[in-house]
Amino acid sequence: MNSLLPAIVSAVGWALLHFIWQGLLIGWSVTLAMHLMRKARPQTRYAVACGGMLLCAALPLSSIIIQLADLQASAGFGATQTVAVSGAADSAGALLSDSALGSLKDLLRRQLPWVVGLWLAGAALMALRLAIGLKWVADRTRPGEYTTNPYWQRRLSELARRFDIDFHVRLGVADKLDSPITAGCWKPIVLVPTALITGMPADLLEALLAHELAHIKRHDYLVNLIQSTIEIGLFYHPSVWALSRRIRIEREQIADDLAVGMLGQPQRLAQALSQLDRFQFDTTQLAHAAHGGNLMSRIKRLLRPDVEPVSWKIAMPLAGLLAAGAMFYAHAAPPAPPAPPAAPMEAEVPAAPATPAIADAPDVPDAPDAPDAPELVAQVAPVAPVAPVAPVAPVDPVTEEIAPVAPAAPAAPAAPAAPAAPAAPAAPAAPAAPAAPAAPAVPAAPAPVLGAISAKVSLAGDAGVLRIKSDQLSSRFPKGERSAYAIVRGGSDSMTVSASTAEIRKVAQLRATMKGDFLWFRDGDKTYVIKDPALLARLDEAWTPVNRIGSQMDEQGKKLDAQGKLLEATASQIGKEAGEFGRQSLQESEVHRRAIEQLAKAQEALSRRMAEAATQELGAGSNPEKIRAFHEKQASLQREMEPLRKQMAEKQRELSAKMEKLREQNRPLDALNKRMADAARPMGEMSAQMAKLNLQHADAVRDAERAMQALMQESLQNGKAVPAPSA
Repeated sequence: MNSLLPAIVSAVGWALLHFIWQGLLIGWSVTLAMHLMRKARPQTRYAVACGGMLLCAALPLSSIIIQLADLQASAGFGATQTVAVSGAADSAGALLSDSALGSLKDLLRRQLPWVVGLWLAGAALMALRLAIGLKWVADRTRPGEYTTNPYWQRRLSELARRFDIDFHVRLGVADKLDSPITAGCWKPIVLVPTALITGMPADLLEALLAHELAHIKRHDYLVNLIQSTIEIGLFYHPSVWALSRRIRIEREQIADDLAVGMLGQPQRLAQALSQLDRFQFDTTQLAHAAHGGNLMSRIKRLLRPDVEPVSWKIAMPLAGLLAAGAMFYAHAAPPAPPAPPAAPMEAEVPAAPATPAIADAPDVPDAPDAPDAPELVAQVAPVAPVAPVAPVAPVDPVTEEIAPVAPAAPAAPAAPAAPAAPAAPAAPAAPAAPAAPAAPAVPAAPAPVLGAISAKVSLAGDAGVLRIKSDQLSSRFPKGERSAYAIVRGGSDSMTVSASTAEIRKVAQLRATMKGDFLWFRDGDKTYVIKDPALLARLDEAWTPVNRIGSQMDEQGKKLDAQGKLLEATASQIGKEAGEFGRQSLQESEVHRRAIEQLAKAQEALSRRMAEAATQELGAGSNPEKIRAFHEKQASLQREMEPLRKQMAEKQRELSAKMEKLREQNRPLDALNKRMADAARPMGEMSAQMAKLNLQHADAVRDAERAMQALMQESLQNGKAVPAPSA
């Protein structure tokens, strides 16, 4: 969950930022389409506007889903450590990229939490506004807030039948309204102000009711709720509000057309709207009102259905679309792609078996390089905090007293009937042997962490076998165009490198012939070398933060490794002592269990004898003499059972004492559990620190590569970058 939240924040933030230009394109496109369709039916324009609104909602949602899916796929890839050597056919991201654009992107990335936070605050306010509107509608549509009018209910039902509405539509008369409104998705209701019932002619009021029934027939209340939900999520974009306003205008015009089509008299609805203008006040948009959608323009449209004239405002969306098209065209013409290099190798695979050797091509002049192997990528997720090992629960001894069997002597019977024989006591259950506590799971050793690339490269043997070794694992660079480079230090077998294996081989051969430090890089299909001390000093300065953070990551990795070994040793000791304690407790409980079983069997035998005596002595012809003899025999058997009860109680006390002794012996195990918890606690802090260093390292590598890019361009311009000699 801790790793999912930053991913969600990043995905939502980028989706919101990208929708700024996406929304502008959608808004301009819909505006242009509306201008071209100004002669079309309102239903067509309404469909285009609704399509634009749905597209506004779909683009951010799809962007978030795609980003999270890509993150999940990359996380699954990173969890598997794969080591291979890159070929030139698999290109990585462009090294010589636009630094200004990269800086802007980094700046926006750091501001994403603030962007998402402000968006959440605004969306919460808009949601509160919607909730207040819904409550307003709910209050107005409560049965106690309006009265019924049987006459107008019949007129409304007749209009609904003419509209082919096959469900019941209620009509209410309310005092607190300024115009007719429609509310409800499944059980719609039309509320009419009392002033209109008493002050407007019946035929004009019928026209207003026909308009409201048109909204009900088209389920506009539900559509308006969906529209309001989209407005909440994309409240910050003006295109959304412009589209929403256009949808409401077209919706009212469609309802007007449906009402006129049913009434057959547009002047009648226009006159009704004109009289309604005297009652016009602000009404919540969640309940459709007859005066919505620019009342005067609707009256003009009903009386003179002229085509909307061309407005100068169409110039802005048209210019915006032309500018966007020019930008996309320019972006779609990339420069000639250079030969793709490999992603950087910043990993030393510690004490691993030798990396599969790549043999040199035969010594044939101008022979082509052998095809490259797959890229050396060891993508490893940051170290997750180690959960503390659950302490081993101490074994609780059996402390319950086993009740001795004491059958009561039967009372003298009033009749000759024989009394029921006492039930034989069940043998007491032997205490369960305490289970040996399971040894805690040994925590996994910390996984290797992402680090700066620093590979040891050597050519061994007569065949020139290329060996690449790295202590840290590298991360994959973004896809795209990237030039290869290698920073070589004289007298050292390590180099900082981002290249294919064929290029690494050439750099290793150059290192044998060129003395001192140098920077090798490829620009397109040409390779260059920089040996200028001043430029190399600036290069060292640019890579200093990377090396410093890499050293800190090495130290943190050693601490994690040491802490992991401590946890492993403590867990092993706990498992050993827990097993010994379990064996001892099992042996002790087994001995006492057998002794208690023997005593229980003896008690059971005496109980059977008592039952048999009762059956024999108290028969059908029993008399007081037989009953007295029976009582004497029962008392004798009870005296024989008394020592057995005492022995069982003694065995129970011995078992309790031994269990208490074992519990005391378990105290060192409790101390080990505490040590285990104390040792596991810093693992989370160390892992968090390592994750922070990972982010800092990625930023430092990015900054260093930008500085190196500038040095490469500068050296190409001033001639200090000379063509690389052939090895």
